[in-house]
Amino acid sequence: MKFNKNKIYKNAWVIAVLIIILILISITLYSGVFPPASVVESYSMEHSNKWQYGIIDEGTIVFVKKATRINEIKTYVNGKESNYKSYGEFGNVILYHDYNNGKIIIHRAMFYLYWNNSIPEILGYHNQSYITVNKNFILMKDVGYAHRNLIVNISGFKNDSGFITVGDHNLACLPDYSPYYNKTYNAYYASDQFLFHLKPVKLSDIVGIAYGYIPWYGLIKLNIMRAEGKWPVEYADHVPEYSYAGLFISLAAILTLLLFPYKKLFNKNR
Repeated sequence: MKFNKNKIYKNAWVIAVLIIILILISITLYSGVFPPASVVESYSMEHSNKWQYGIIDEGTIVFVKKATRINEIKTYVNGKESNYKSYGEFGNVILYHDYNNGKIIIHRAMFYLYWNNSIPEILGYHNQSYITVNKNFILMKDVGYAHRNLIVNISGFKNDSGFITVGDHNLACLPDYSPYYNKTYNAYYASDQFLFHLKPVKLSDIVGIAYGYIPWYGLIKLNIMRAEGKWPVEYADHVPEYSYAGLFISLAAILTLLLFPYKKLFNKNR
């Protein structure tokens, strides 16, 4: 029986394209949002100046899943209780709208703040030793990869319920001499609610929960944005070491697989 090799190769490409399309449709349906992925533009979630596996660095593409209920989102407090981690720390990372600046922020949900007759409470709090709650502030000790104390001033949030969010890098790298440092408690005002003057994040503000990721490939989009003057130089100069190496090496490997002369090799072996 004689095979039409050209037809076999053509059909293989068609099948490959159909599989890719099916995967993209499946991801979109699972995510419940469109687009089902987002490129990280800043370094506020990094854990090092060198690329690390499993961490959200600049140029990372993260997949996003819609959240329809508050308890779908595991905060740092919930995650520490159940030993659930994502991207190197306890709890979920969420994407939410910063309507003041017209941006989408991707940071970690630390805890959910709500009010009971004007008394602040934390969802999942049951007198854990590392958390202090009073009417003016909430203090969390030994938080994040730098093991710092986080202090959140809640006196201006009376009856405003929502998630308190923090960038992993922001908490780890704020200087002691800045106005973000509280010497009394050796703690840092690193929450988005303090740094960016935002209210606690409501469920309706949330784009989705980050899950999974593809490293490096978002750098392609970011460098196009840079050429258009839309990606700040400060961010571009902060890309972790080895990120571009990972991008170029993986691109070379993919192109090699795609352009390899399989047909000639097949004919030679015959």
